[in-house]
Amino acid sequence: MILLIPVSRFHVTYEVGVGRPYSRLEELVCRLIAEADQPVTLTQLRDTFQVHDRLLLESVVTLVRAGWAAMDIGVGLVVTEQGRQTLSEGGRPHSTIVRKAHTSLYMERVCGLLQRETQSRLNVRTLRDLRSVMTRSDLERSLVTVRNPRNSLSVGQAQGLLPHRPGEWIRRVAEPRMQTKANEFMPVAVDLPSRTVTGLPRSWEPLLSGALLREAEERAEEMREFSHDEISQLISRHPSAGPNRSAIRQNAPDPLLPGSTNLLQSTDDFLTAVHRAVEQAQTSVLIMTPELNSTGVRTLEPLLKAALERGVCVDVLWGTEQGDNGEGRADLKRIAAQSAHGSIRSLRFNDRPAGTVSRMVIADSKAERGISGCTAVLGGFPMLGAQEPADCLLPGLLVHDPVVVAQLARAAAGWWAETPGQEFSAAIDRWRSLASRWEESTRSPLGHHPAAQPADRQTIPGDYASARVVLDVDCAMLDSESVTPGDAIVRAYPYVSASSEDESRNIGSVPLRGAVAVHLRS
Repeated sequence: MILLIPVSRFHVTYEVGVGRPYSRLEELVCRLIAEADQPVTLTQLRDTFQVHDRLLLESVVTLVRAGWAAMDIGVGLVVTEQGRQTLSEGGRPHSTIVRKAHTSLYMERVCGLLQRETQSRLNVRTLRDLRSVMTRSDLERSLVTVRNPRNSLSVGQAQGLLPHRPGEWIRRVAEPRMQTKANEFMPVAVDLPSRTVTGLPRSWEPLLSGALLREAEERAEEMREFSHDEISQLISRHPSAGPNRSAIRQNAPDPLLPGSTNLLQSTDDFLTAVHRAVEQAQTSVLIMTPELNSTGVRTLEPLLKAALERGVCVDVLWGTEQGDNGEGRADLKRIAAQSAHGSIRSLRFNDRPAGTVSRMVIADSKAERGISGCTAVLGGFPMLGAQEPADCLLPGLLVHDPVVVAQLARAAAGWWAETPGQEFSAAIDRWRSLASRWEESTRSPLGHHPAAQPADRQTIPGDYASARVVLDVDCAMLDSESVTPGDAIVRAYPYVSASSEDESRNIGSVPLRGAVAVHLRS
């Protein structure tokens, strides 16, 4: 029989960066040249910085090529007017080239799984196409029940599907815009005797096949069998395309900086990591918690006030309605008012539940070795909520890798932007900007995220080579993935297996909104 899966198409506009920001050494070399009273020679640079000549030569060549410095033959280096103007404005010379791009993503409306329009095995038909092949009664009987009510797509879930070439990275993602609803469908052929479903993208099969087989069983008596020719017209109209070699593959793992992850095995480890992240924050802290209550807020109040007094912006995204959410919000309002600088309040939080389920803390920190500092703590207690020992998710995860933390920050900003109620566009934009800055800071001279070296991994027990951030309904796919010895999957939300029929029917709806998991690979 034929089933028609309703899909929605979203248009996504985004920015891709290529190149790299200048390193701290290049910035200092440029400043020294600009502040000198006369042209600067390589000998003077060597005496000042005490580094290898090769590093100095690379810095000089980069500055000259970008137009920030010029070589006065036989005399030395001088700064250009363009370089002097940038330095006077307090900026760091930057060689990143930005291009705009766009793509379309399809969300099926049973579980909420996503697929890029250009990926292989994607066979989407409009209602008009189907009416030319199927009768009205066949159409009505073949439509799969919509179980995913979402009419929006979060930036976080979309970012892992946006195509870009090797050496490029995603700088900014605009809010995905729905283009079609209830007008496009993906036909699949279901064979109950063999328990097979034909026509699904491979990445959708583990989660969606079972739901389609159950629906086919429920409708078996009212639906007719389609002929081979009819099935061929619907399923094989477009040949399966090969993967786009120039684009990043879906949800590919990112190489980790050596020693940038730690599993938190106890409640003490988790609380120490959270307190340290907030205490060391330079400008921003984001606390994502599924619940909010007065006891949890007052427990964390001294830590929050200390950060606010240092001028740190604290943003709270809470998820679900609980018994004393009102008291928790009142406490947050009190802390915000007491810590305000005039009319400016540095503590912000949503006034309506975001529906998110994960526990996460993100903070920026002091940059080291030219790489922007950042920290994310996943799992553990729901900060600002009840901290019962039995409710602590362990192991938790402490991660300092900028690319991973950037994905988490961009995702949290996307969930917040989708939350109804008060608008905090400034805070949302700030986290998106931080995410872009963190990701760009890791780029090597060739424009690639530096991979961990095997020697480093051998010297750090429990270190991981790569990580894949998994969000929203995609977290339900983790059960179908093979985990090799030495790997780890850390979930930032209470995990409930979707093995039973009732639980699997809820996949893709509210229970997995804002779900975060990280698959660590050795």
